[in-house]
Amino acid sequence: MENLEELMMVEEVPRNYKEASTDERWIEAMKDELDSINKNNTWKLTTLPSDHKAIGLKSVFKMKKDAKRNIVKYKARLVEKGYVREHGIDFDEVFAPVARIKTGRLILVLAAYHGWEVH
Repeated sequence: MENLEELMMVEEVPRNYKEASTDERWIEAMKDELDSINKNNTWKLTTLPSDHKAIGLKSVFKMKKDAKRNIVKYKARLVEKGYVREHGIDFDEVFAPVARIKTGRLILVLAAYHGWEVH
């Protein structure tokens, strides 16, 4: 019976902005994301050249949980709709801002070996 009660209380993650915009917790998560983007100067407003098309954005939502499956944070990420881009037109290179821990260790070892300053 306990499992049935847990299933009944499961919260669903919103699939889009419209669903998220009805819940204050998700609204706060979206505000936090926009504040972070502005604080880090992630982008700047500019005029789009006439021979280019704008790349759309969408919000991705996730609930962070602890080991006991309790919700500890509501997380919203603003991501580009990369599937609308065309190679050689909208971008030259593709990258993911993710690094493996082994890569970080290697860089630190090289820095220590060569006496480089690490920031």
